[in-house]
Amino acid sequence: MIEAVSKLFAKEDKIEDLISVFKEMVEPTKKEKGYILYEMYQDKDNPSVLIVLEQWESKEDFDAHCSSEHFYRIVPQMLACMDKESEVNICHRVA
Repeated sequence: MIEAVSKLFAKEDKIEDLISVFKEMVEPTKKEKGYILYEMYQDKDNPSVLIVLEQWESKEDFDAHCSSEHFYRIVPQMLACMDKESEVNICHRVA
């Protein structure tokens, strides 16, 4: 299993737009091979900070997701709502 933790930084006036665009990605992602988890969380103290948690059965499944049609279509819309580049960590469980 592989996990991705992404920290997104929304423009102050685009927080709801970013959340809405992300929601468009959820349903097609759930249908992908190897999907386990794909969720977004909002920081309680700083609402412009959003965390995306992903779990995939394999690195190949994650890579396929990152090459999917909906990824290429929706991610640019998400980037337009962001203040700066996201921080992405690819992880594996150790405990």
